[in-house]
Amino acid sequence: MEMTADQLSKVMLRHARGEDGVAPPEEIFSRIHTAVAATPAPKISTRSRITMAVAGVPFVAAAVLLVASKLCSRPSVLRMDMATHPTSDLLIVLVLVIGLTLSATLIAVGRGERGLGSGAMSLLLVALLVAPIYAVLTVVHPFAVNEAAALTKASPWAPRCATVAATVALLVLISFTAALRRSVPAASRLRGAALGAAAGAWAGLAVFIFCPATEYHHLLVGHVLPVVAFTLLGLAATPRALRP
Repeated sequence: MEMTADQLSKVMLRHARGEDGVAPPEEIFSRIHTAVAATPAPKISTRSRITMAVAGVPFVAAAVLLVASKLCSRPSVLRMDMATHPTSDLLIVLVLVIGLTLSATLIAVGRGERGLGSGAMSLLLVALLVAPIYAVLTVVHPFAVNEAAALTKASPWAPRCATVAATVALLVLISFTAALRRSVPAASRLRGAALGAAAGAWAGLAVFIFCPATEYHHLLVGHVLPVVAFTLLGLAATPRALRP
């Protein structure tokens, strides 16, 4: 339920009281009330925007993979290395990466019990841990056929993975930021970093599905680095749009 301008201003005023219970001057209350009243109410609730954004993200990622597959003249968007890597191992890692991606997304965009979003500690953990966990799942794996060669061999998939990862992450970050626009009154930087990490996780999932490369430096630069980069981008670029 959306609060009225008067209700919101009173809530903000109660939070502004000090430990001695003394309220700020009446002019501050008047200023807050005027500013809130002057902000037009959104036609679509924040909860509905979040639901649409989360529901649409898998389709966005799938569309990017389909386009990339056609441009690369691939018969499928799925990995083409099932013959050389155990299918069961790939599926286990895929399930874990999906779980990581969904967990990061739910924490980053979650409204929380009071509608103020996930706690600061949860947001911080998402921002700090998504990239390392993704790296452990996808780089420290049993898939490398020739580990010595994988350390130095350059992968022809590098430009494709960079393009796919950047496209998916950017579209997801824009979608999540638009869904939470002007609805994050506190910890907007942490929320932005968590949104960036979640967007990076979707990019990581997309390239894991798309790319058969096993070269370690390619996985680090082409798959893990975008997660880190978009976490930092979310931290730097989204807070202003998220604040009321």
